[in-house]
Amino acid sequence: MGNSPAARAFRQRLEVAFLRAFGALARVLPFSWASALGAGVGRLAYASLARRRGIAVNNITAALGATVDGVPAAEIARRVFIQIGRSFVEFLALPGLGPERLAAKVDLIGYEPAFERARAGKGTVLVTAHYGNWEILGAAVRARGADVRYLLPAQTNPGSDAYIDAVRRRLGIEPVKIGYGMRDALRALRNGVVLGMLPDQDARRVGIHVPFFGRPASTHTGPARLAYRAGCPLGIGFIERMPKGRFRSHLVAVLHPDVAAEESAEVERLTRAMTAEIEAAVRRRPDHWYWIHRRWKTPPPAGAGALPPTSENASARS
Repeated sequence: MGNSPAARAFRQRLEVAFLRAFGALARVLPFSWASALGAGVGRLAYASLARRRGIAVNNITAALGATVDGVPAAEIARRVFIQIGRSFVEFLALPGLGPERLAAKVDLIGYEPAFERARAGKGTVLVTAHYGNWEILGAAVRARGADVRYLLPAQTNPGSDAYIDAVRRRLGIEPVKIGYGMRDALRALRNGVVLGMLPDQDARRVGIHVPFFGRPASTHTGPARLAYRAGCPLGIGFIERMPKGRFRSHLVAVLHPDVAAEESAEVERLTRAMTAEIEAAVRRRPDHWYWIHRRWKTPPPAGAGALPPTSENASARS
């Protein structure tokens, strides 16, 4: 009965009601209070979601070891849950800030080339990860004047998906849903959009396997393929928490597709470089990444191993 269509529909309605109530509360609270509320949500989730807690601890241990700079994997996992909780409630609160206050909270370093392209009507693929408050990164770029859209999949709960997209639209960000080819995304890039993408989760059978923390991980090729076909740069940026409720984001690399090269080889090159930058960011701030996801869930094809590591991402930096 618990998995019946009626029960599932009831759970989904409850989830939407929860989101709406939480969003309304977050927007009337001072932003620091909303962030603190989110931290409490994260602590509660860490204590109650044993399966996700176990996935996070196992992932951290496999990638970084039982301790990182003397901090046990379980403690890093606890901080990850707190960070995710903060980010979730902060996202719901963002429309209450307004563009000027939002932009003032975030230092954007190295993004001027993307803004120059946007002003000239030229698009950029902007890759980040489920790292820090990634929603604030996109909202800050939008608040500074760029036309930002997200290319992302629909959630399993249509009501929650619609509500979260409505929050993004209030921030001036239009979602482009995955599932109908790349035509809309390519059109957006050719119209000067900054197209945000999060390619750091398991891509199942549609991805290619590239090294991530020394293991082959099925990785989305969409960012590389879009940059190649649109002939535009692929920027990689990450946002980190700073003291006193502020944030700082660096555009750490800009990859330029060689449109004269064969597409599959170029997509692999860009995807490897992009993934290496994500790994480097996670190593810098392991408490900022989404370790609760089964990133290495999809095994490589039979007989295939991890591709050899490459330093090409370093040479691709702008």
